[in-house]
Amino acid sequence: MTFDIGVLGGRVVDGAGNPWYLGDIGVKGKRIAEIGSIRRGECRRAIDARGTYVCPGFVDIHTHSDITAIVYPGCDSTLRQGVTTHLIGNCGSSAAPIREPYVETWKNYWGEWAGHADVWNWRTFDQYLTVLERRGVGHNIAALVGHGAVRTAVLGAARRAPKPQELGEMKDLVEEAMVAGAFGLSTGLVYPPGSFAKTREIVELCKVVARYGGMYTSHIRGERETILDAIREAILIGEKTGMRVQISHNCPKIGAWGRTQETLGLVEEARRRGLDVTVDNDVHTDLAPALRSALPQYLHELTKEELLEHLRSEENRRRIRQEIVEDKLPAFGPAGLLRHGLFDRIVLMHCPGRRDLEGKTIAQVAKARGEDPFETYFDLIVDEGDDVIAIFDYISEEDIRRLLVHPLVMVSSDCSTWSEKGPLATPPPYFPCAFGEYPGIFERYVRDEPVLTIEEAVRKMTSFPAQKIGLFDRGLLRPGLAADITVIDLARIKDRATNGWPHSHPFKNYPHRYPEGVPYVIVNGKVAVDKGRQAKVLAGEVLRHRQK
Repeated sequence: MTFDIGVLGGRVVDGAGNPWYLGDIGVKGKRIAEIGSIRRGECRRAIDARGTYVCPGFVDIHTHSDITAIVYPGCDSTLRQGVTTHLIGNCGSSAAPIREPYVETWKNYWGEWAGHADVWNWRTFDQYLTVLERRGVGHNIAALVGHGAVRTAVLGAARRAPKPQELGEMKDLVEEAMVAGAFGLSTGLVYPPGSFAKTREIVELCKVVARYGGMYTSHIRGERETILDAIREAILIGEKTGMRVQISHNCPKIGAWGRTQETLGLVEEARRRGLDVTVDNDVHTDLAPALRSALPQYLHELTKEELLEHLRSEENRRRIRQEIVEDKLPAFGPAGLLRHGLFDRIVLMHCPGRRDLEGKTIAQVAKARGEDPFETYFDLIVDEGDDVIAIFDYISEEDIRRLLVHPLVMVSSDCSTWSEKGPLATPPPYFPCAFGEYPGIFERYVRDEPVLTIEEAVRKMTSFPAQKIGLFDRGLLRPGLAADITVIDLARIKDRATNGWPHSHPFKNYPHRYPEGVPYVIVNGKVAVDKGRQAKVLAGEVLRHRQK
């Protein structure tokens, strides 16, 4: 047999957790044709993999590339990490479905990203997937339908429960998505509009998904003090619908640090009862949202002008501060820093009107002004026209390590695919996970400060998430399976997306740099990264879920 590509002489890490072995891999068309001993002369293109590890392409189960895969069809930043498949539509936020009169409402949810996606001519889930297919993608894309998108399409920004007819419309939209090829339903229960939904509403939608063999993934309703109740809710939804459940990026946030034994204990107990519940997590301790993101949920619905006017009122400020401290209307994880008064862990990153403040914490600015930190926080939003971004350092690395080694936890990035150059790259946002999540894990947690073997790390990045999604032809190196292959040079691998990983200061050194030590990536039988450089091919496919 003549092979299109031969990956020769490498240490094969098969994705199942087995010890590596020396072997050759022959690729013909889009599939792995043979694994064993292959001669160079049998290959149209021979890749010398001696001294490297040859792995299945990484499958990222939690991403937000719904729009950026249109802006950057090459999927530059994630492909060059060795990722060959993204599951998009997470946290309740899929690009479709959208319906009048709420099209602009949902486009506004995506913020400036939406303005750079030059086509918004889809309405149904199938139409959106077709747009991706026609434009082409650098690596594979699989999609979830987002509860937030479905809810907005029917209810707009309403905070109430759907009426029976409206719930029926929501079910129809979910069914359309599942027929089109969605792999399941996601929720984001700490964000509007998902936060307005009761458990019963989600259960009813999940019953539709269950008929098609889909999965349920959730950014659960509480990440901090209420994290255990939130996990119980996710498990309950699985119990009531018979669906497999994926709890997204489930490292306890500030306010629940050190509770990983309890959180994972709930998952272990659910599995003993026969429920398919698993967890994913990324390994960065911080996030860089706009300051407004950590305010109570109802304020997220306001326009920029409405928010600024609202925060000019001393009475409103006093009420908001009380709501934050009492946590009556909790926002997502970083909001815990405000609740606990940890303003020294909030570093100003992007403050265009006051560049001199970039790199300082809210606590430092407040002290210099002789103000209460809450007042400084509100003042910065108002004075800078709601255009301030800060790094919130709100996750414990010890908790990350404990999750990373647990057998029921797989790796995810919580990123969007990106590029060093393009319409969203200047000024670069703080998005190190988009450029260095997977290389960073190999660099730090496998090689330099090892807590995982390379075999276990690869399992958590490949066969484990592929199995959970339902991609049984990917995530393993076996003859007959899809030829998605990543070559890792463990001695050279380096996450160049951060300055002092996992903590960095992007106002000094913006983290948009591609990694080192990923010399080859093959997607569907085509070389997409060649000697560390991205090839000019769009080898990815839009993967559609096959119904029961």
